[in-house]
Amino acid sequence: MITYIKINGFKSFHNFEMEFTPFTVIAGANASGKSNLFDALTLLSRLAETDNLKRAFSEQRGEFIELFTQYGDENFANQIDFGIEMLVNNKVKDAWGNEGILKYTRLRYDLSIKRFTNSSGIQDLTVVYEHLENLQHNNDKWITKLIPKMVLEEWRPKIPKGGRRATPYIYTEQRSDVQTVIVPQDGVQGGNKRTFPLNNATRTVLSSFDTVDFRHILAAKEEMKSWKFLQLNPEDLRQATSKNNGEDIISISGKNLAAALYRIKQEDSYSLKEISRKLNKFLPNFTEVDVFDDKENKQYLIKLKDTDKKEFSSRVLSEGTLRILALCILEYDEKHTGLLCFEEPENGIHPFRIKAMTELLKDLSVDFNDTELPLRQVIVNTHSPVLVGNMMKWQYDSNVSIWYAQMRVTISEINGKRIKLNTTKISRVIKDDSQQQLNLIFSEQDRKLTLAIVKDYLQTSEFESNLI
Repeated sequence: MITYIKINGFKSFHNFEMEFTPFTVIAGANASGKSNLFDALTLLSRLAETDNLKRAFSEQRGEFIELFTQYGDENFANQIDFGIEMLVNNKVKDAWGNEGILKYTRLRYDLSIKRFTNSSGIQDLTVVYEHLENLQHNNDKWITKLIPKMVLEEWRPKIPKGGRRATPYIYTEQRSDVQTVIVPQDGVQGGNKRTFPLNNATRTVLSSFDTVDFRHILAAKEEMKSWKFLQLNPEDLRQATSKNNGEDIISISGKNLAAALYRIKQEDSYSLKEISRKLNKFLPNFTEVDVFDDKENKQYLIKLKDTDKKEFSSRVLSEGTLRILALCILEYDEKHTGLLCFEEPENGIHPFRIKAMTELLKDLSVDFNDTELPLRQVIVNTHSPVLVGNMMKWQYDSNVSIWYAQMRVTISEINGKRIKLNTTKISRVIKDDSQQQLNLIFSEQDRKLTLAIVKDYLQTSEFESNLI
């Protein structure tokens, strides 16, 4: 679970900071930078696993140079800096099945990537700084304000008083005029250290560790790799799943939905009844969800029954029904953990069903009071005033936060020159007067943002866009 991010030099972000809760909604008009935040998270997720920086950058929206903040005509930032704080599971397993127990579950990871022109005259990338450490308990306001005291130690293990601060798991220092990343043995004071000179490093150090011998590094890596970015495609959701596919994990576009449901049915047939009840709660005319082993065609196929006992295969269901069904299945899928990012979930959904969609997304995020639940998080971006209006029901729920994104003009000094920049600002929306502030400090203007004001902003921008 990501709890905080700092970004500088990436797209529309300049000295940007934001915090997250288990269910985070980011509202804003089009072109306010909401998608750029998802792009930053996508890039970080890829950098945690790929062995090639340029490949990770090439997979993003826009040209290579457009990923760096533009200061003016042909003038772009030459470095991107990321800082993220996470809450991770206290157990981690590597690809060989070895399991490790973490001493710390609150981690901070910092990464800086620089662009330069190589000897061939081509734009290139290199890592110039990398750091991973645990967050000190007495400075961790986020966790003490969001997690009830009675279950706090279930999510963040207790550390004996007087214990030494852990050595960073990854840190960077100058050695023989070369920036060098140092990786000590996890949990071993004064043990052997691995060194990685950063002379044209083409991958992150984080991405190169795969064993529980470096369990805190592996936990941070696995957390970032688990970030999913839903882009549900109705055609993919409608498909039966071929048995020859070999996949039973729901893809970001919704493929393998039938195979995932079949696996869930085999693991616990009672889950099908729970999924049916959940779907019926939001779509009352459907009373039963089932999945069939179509042996003749070697595939799995989802079928729904309505109140008249008529059967409908997934091939004929509407886009809105398929999206809600997919979220119901995800909630009961034990293989789904980590962060789920969903861009504009209102697309393709009738306004009357947006309320159901919002409640399902909330159900997909962890409630810290239930320590048996998997560590799940949902971040949504939206420009729907209807969706924002539905958030009022959670005004006293600390697990839910609403933020408002807008482009603002910023005057900043870049390389000794004062430059006017259009940057993304995402401000916390106050749901009620008693809401506690976490770590970030907001201006007087931002502190006045309420759900009602944001809803009015979105309705105005929606009306104006319809006139164009």
